[in-house]
Amino acid sequence: MKHYLAFDIGGTTIKFGVLDQNANILAKDKMTTELSGSSIIANLIKIKEKYSALYDLQGAAFSMPGFVDVETGYLKTGGAIMDFYGINFKEIMTEKLALPVELENDANCVALAEKWMGTAQDTANFICITIGTGIGGAVFINNQMVRGHGYMAGEFGYMLINNIFESEHLNNATMSQTASVKEGLRDAYVKAKAKAKAKDNLSVEDISGEAVYQFADEGDAVAKKVIDRFYQSIAMGLYNLTFILNPEKIIIGGAISQRDEIFSKIEEKFQRILDAQGPLKKFKVADLVSIEQCKFNNDSGLIGAVYHFLNMTQSPAIIK
Repeated sequence: MKHYLAFDIGGTTIKFGVLDQNANILAKDKMTTELSGSSIIANLIKIKEKYSALYDLQGAAFSMPGFVDVETGYLKTGGAIMDFYGINFKEIMTEKLALPVELENDANCVALAEKWMGTAQDTANFICITIGTGIGGAVFINNQMVRGHGYMAGEFGYMLINNIFESEHLNNATMSQTASVKEGLRDAYVKAKAKAKAKDNLSVEDISGEAVYQFADEGDAVAKKVIDRFYQSIAMGLYNLTFILNPEKIIIGGAISQRDEIFSKIEEKFQRILDAQGPLKKFKVADLVSIEQCKFNNDSGLIGAVYHFLNMTQSPAIIK
């Protein structure tokens, strides 16, 4: 049995573990992401030393934020980790870990996990969208990951949902600003409460997405309205993607996807858009696309990173 070290590096948390070639997670843990790149790398080395004493590691697989050149390992951007902008992360970590290294964008890793062992195993055309602090995405067409010429394909968060020219702030109409947990739920709730003069001193750091749902359950009308708009924004984004890419499935990941009711609510909003379009009135959402839950959730990054590693290092590639 071959073992692989996997890292899912986020701006807040680094998840890590050891997996085998069948996606079985043999060990896993997480830690807070340090502010400096050198501190992060030092921690990665310590983790490798710990697990190499327990497993015969064949390589290190990374799920990374930002724009990732999967061929060279160069990071054009590094998400919230500014020290990871404009560096060849693969070269650095190959030397530091003394292991073969491969890396892929974090949202792409979620899609790869679903393709390997999840809900997209037998699906040639699908998209994956992750709804969290921001919005991430990945595209599979004809069983191939679409990365784009600048490795920026799938950045659904930059898609415009509303008319930006009707706002004094041109960045307020993107999917990230209207359909992410941070902006579309938490920040939207804080702003709505301030506008209603209900909680003027409330900040976005005081409120979690889960709290907004709890307030709604307790009868908070502002929270209910914010959640309804949140679903509207997601539905508009998925509507656009459905007609641009014509996927068989849209797979939703992120912690919010664990709330079962979001799928029926999103489909309800999606259907309202269809019903308003004359040529599309006869269609139901299910006639066009299946909207499904991500299978692996918090483990997706680790699993997808290993799948990417195997495809980059095995010949022929194992991708279906």
